[in-house]
Amino acid sequence: MTKEKHLHDLTLIMTVCNLAIIVFYCLIRTVTTYRICDSFGAYDFLSTVEATPQRPWLIPVQALSLYLLLFVLSYLKFRWKIRNPWVRLFLCVAELLLCIGVIASLNFYYSGVALLVLADLIYYIQHNRLRLLFMAILIVLFAFAQFEIISLPNHSVAFSSYLSYYTPFVRSVFTGIESVLVSGNILLFVLYMILLFTGEQEENDRIRKLNQQLNAANTQLKDYAVELERMTEIRERNRLAREIHDTLGHTLTGIIMGADAALALFSVAPEEAKKRVQIIAQSAREGLTDVRRSIKALRPDTLEQHSLGQALEKLVADFRLTTGVDILYEPLSQPLTFAPDEEDAIYRIIQESMTNAVRHGHASQIRLSLTWLNHVLTIHIQDNGLGCVQLEEGFGLRHMEERLRLLGGTLTYGNGSQKVGPGGSGFFVTAKIPVREKKEVCAND
Repeated sequence: MTKEKHLHDLTLIMTVCNLAIIVFYCLIRTVTTYRICDSFGAYDFLSTVEATPQRPWLIPVQALSLYLLLFVLSYLKFRWKIRNPWVRLFLCVAELLLCIGVIASLNFYYSGVALLVLADLIYYIQHNRLRLLFMAILIVLFAFAQFEIISLPNHSVAFSSYLSYYTPFVRSVFTGIESVLVSGNILLFVLYMILLFTGEQEENDRIRKLNQQLNAANTQLKDYAVELERMTEIRERNRLAREIHDTLGHTLTGIIMGADAALALFSVAPEEAKKRVQIIAQSAREGLTDVRRSIKALRPDTLEQHSLGQALEKLVADFRLTTGVDILYEPLSQPLTFAPDEEDAIYRIIQESMTNAVRHGHASQIRLSLTWLNHVLTIHIQDNGLGCVQLEEGFGLRHMEERLRLLGGTLTYGNGSQKVGPGGSGFFVTAKIPVREKKEVCAND
């Protein structure tokens, strides 16, 4: 049997127990009143009490009617599966008011109905603060809604006055029945609370274990991603090494052999040697073309088709469109020309930084700025993401540092000191590149 089934059974037993208690009070009061009237002892009874009793049939009608409405509301509340929080709150308030009505209709002889409603609402209410509020109200209601406490403003007849009509033996029997029923209701409520919070503790433990398994799986996935990235990098390096080796090896071998043959023919057949040199020159040009093609494959297609400024504009626009991140882009105020390796570094640093801001920082806004001062280009990327409690340098940051080291630049990064839009203080990356003064590249390079 599941926890929900046990809780449902306990609630049903508490409902029956409270119904029995209400019927008990109503029967004792009603039957006693009629017996007093039939024995012509009304005058003596009224002389011992300070208030005039209500009509005998009024209390059973009121108490049982309100209790029936309370039961129907509790049943329908779980049957309807209502999602609207305001409707759920209205039903909880209505159940609380019906509980107060039942207690008041019994002239505050019995307040244990508050425990039944408390058990029902604790399970039904999911919001912690609202649950604590209703718990406080119902506990106060159970503790203080007693005839002995509020008898002064109530001016009703005490239940003990009705019991005094009977002999000591009958009175002790009725008192014992009352004590057993009331104590049984309290015991059922205690069992309900133990089962409820034990089940919640087990659920919390299960969720905690699932979180641990999920964290372990994420760690394994991260390790796998790092290993895959490393293997991909090694595979790509090997591919490029093989391509360059095959191209340069074939070309240089031909050049060396052709040069040796030309040297041997210079004194014997100058014309033939000249032809050999021409062949060597053509072979060198073709080899250079192959090397350039291999190097070109390393450059982003956008940089091949557009200028650096246009490529960055397209990069920002595409990233903004695909991720929905708000990117505040401040480009260079003046057009500048950079060498191809500088363009590659600038493009890749910005690309990697924006990707990390979304992937690791879950940022919703990124500020990107490029400034130029004293032949030094500064790239600053600041996001409003989660930041990083314990920074672990990955391949992205390491590659950025390697690119900048080749250009004589520097890279700094860390948690941001200022907020960028809504969110956390985020993370920042600042790259400084000392741009070479000669930026024209000869066509024959």
